[in-house]
Amino acid sequence: MSSGSVGDIKEKVIEFLHSKKGHIADIEEVTGFLESMSLTKEDAISNLKEISEEGAVSISGDSVFLNSDTYLPRVRCLICDGTVKRDELVPFYRERYYPFVNWGFHRSCLEGGALEEMLGSGMFRIEDGNIFPAYEYGEGRGKNPITIAIKYLRSDEFLYTLELKSADKK
Repeated sequence: MSSGSVGDIKEKVIEFLHSKKGHIADIEEVTGFLESMSLTKEDAISNLKEISEEGAVSISGDSVFLNSDTYLPRVRCLICDGTVKRDELVPFYRERYYPFVNWGFHRSCLEGGALEEMLGSGMFRIEDGNIFPAYEYGEGRGKNPITIAIKYLRSDEFLYTLELKSADKK
């Protein structure tokens, strides 16, 4: 396959991943998609690795996904619901092994006791300086810990606590 067509293949792979929920797919699914474009399995894997080396996609384990900057240049703050630019983002990761995020926080929203309150709730944890949901918090209850954590951040109880903390600092 000529190197000129790698760009076309990259566009198709990115388009394919955009069509997937979460912008992630199994590597077998992506190579199968490439094989449907008349590539051999070896060429499909080779092209996928080349696209990954360019930084357009990432491969982790058996998954291929779009890099966050490729598909999601801005996210919404889980506390104030305002838009956060990527370079100002404190990310909220769903999974430890996938480096993309669709949620996060303004740094200023985490100051003033919000982070301490979040960690004190037991619904969040910090690992290697990154914020994650505390999976054991929801899984034992048969609920999605991410949903529980986000509902807590939007609750009147959490917002009232933050308001009290900010009033105390004045």
